[in-house]
Amino acid sequence: MNKKDKFKAATFFCSLFLILGFMLAAYFYFTAALVSTADAFLKSLENKTASSESTYLSDDFKRHLTTTSFSQYVSAEGLDSYVSAQWSSRSIKNNRGSLVGVIKTENKALPATISLVKEGGQWKIYSLQIRSEQSQQDEGIRELPDQQTQLLLAREVLSVFVASVEQKSMQALFSSAAAIWQKNITINKLDAAFERFYSEDTTLLGQIKNRQPVFEHIAKLDDEGFMLIAGFYDLDAQKLSFEQRYIYEGLGWKLVGLDVRLTR
Repeated sequence: MNKKDKFKAATFFCSLFLILGFMLAAYFYFTAALVSTADAFLKSLENKTASSESTYLSDDFKRHLTTTSFSQYVSAEGLDSYVSAQWSSRSIKNNRGSLVGVIKTENKALPATISLVKEGGQWKIYSLQIRSEQSQQDEGIRELPDQQTQLLLAREVLSVFVASVEQKSMQALFSSAAAIWQKNITINKLDAAFERFYSEDTTLLGQIKNRQPVFEHIAKLDDEGFMLIAGFYDLDAQKLSFEQRYIYEGLGWKLVGLDVRLTR
């Protein structure tokens, strides 16, 4: 390689390093606000700041929360002995952001995912998920619950659905749904969607209370981070099939979509 070619190669690699350096700097710059908010939130838990919830949590996070339940969660996970956090993954898409990493407390290291949302021009905590130790090496944004928890979620949603059918109003189902879904649906729309069940024999639907659902496949995440669960109940002479869609909101999985079908 002659001097001219060596100079071109050196120029190319210098330019490449500059571009990569700029991209890395931009990455940290634009996600710095996420880290700042999350770290300030966790520090407020360690300091037992009374205004932690009102200052840092989003409206959707707080909708299904009580001060007592939040305090119990913080204490149970040891977040009130917070020391530091390291975020191995940061991302922003439109008005939503996420951090994946490890929260260190005085007694343990907690693999965690924190999701944030822009409210009034400020980043707020939309959800907090403490993951299992086995997931620490997994850079996936969300950890699925174990099969037993999936079973409890599926049964709880269908139980609320049946109770709503018995009352001929989807008020109960609406109230239990994720806040983000409540903003895009109304009780009247849910009534219209499931009105066909109001004429069904509720004794038949009530059989699910004493039966276990069968999952058609393991729960999975779609490209938007929603968890999908599908299965069925074998009832007397009929089959009740369901598809449920969840988002991790606040401190747990909340319903954002439901399809129920009865077939003979």
